[in-house]
Amino acid sequence: MQNKKWNKFSKLTEKCYNNMIGAEKDDSCWVQAFELLMEIVREERQTNPNYASELAMLDDITDYEYDIDGWLEDCLDEVDMRGNHEVLIKMCDELLNMFSWPGYTGSDIKIKKSATLAALGQKKESAEYCKKWMQKEPENIIAATAGVYAFIEIKAFEEAEKLVERFIPDKSKCSDENDIMFTAASTLYQVTGKKKEKKVIDKAIKEYEKYLEEYFEWPEFEEDDEEFFDEELPF
Repeated sequence: MQNKKWNKFSKLTEKCYNNMIGAEKDDSCWVQAFELLMEIVREERQTNPNYASELAMLDDITDYEYDIDGWLEDCLDEVDMRGNHEVLIKMCDELLNMFSWPGYTGSDIKIKKSATLAALGQKKESAEYCKKWMQKEPENIIAATAGVYAFIEIKAFEEAEKLVERFIPDKSKCSDENDIMFTAASTLYQVTGKKKEKKVIDKAIKEYEKYLEEYFEWPEFEEDDEEFFDEELPF
């Protein structure tokens, strides 16, 4: 029975990606596949309560046949992009409630939930959610970044700036570890009209983007490199 459901899930996810590229007009496949996945997990837990206690375990259990983690990320992004906020909140809550989240895992889902609450007009609820999250994970920069955006929404600018000051005390060094907070800081200073502070932040962001561009730039092909491609490969 479960094999049939996994097969159905596979067909639905294929339909989802066809929908993503415009080859399939019916976008209900995203919700259908999500609900089916949750149904499979619940049914498995009836006989094995510890089945996939963490979301990441699902791919391991299924031998990475369905790329569940990758599909779920795409699913939430698609639902978010289409503005289906009520559906997105339900999905986030179901994922957060059904699985355990050790360490900082689940941060991407939590920040999406906080933003979606604000999009639904529940700005105070979003701020309260972030406060509780930061209390549990005080060193989590993703939680703090969510807090900055939530505080901006309720015009608690001092609280937002305290988080910026704490997590990026050096405003000249943007990196892969803090770039999300730099982006939030730029938004904060834009809203509060702090042009000098925003200029410093934006300069650091541009320098980091330039670094990334240069780092990932493919080196130009040189004529001398032809010898490399002429050599017989060792496999």
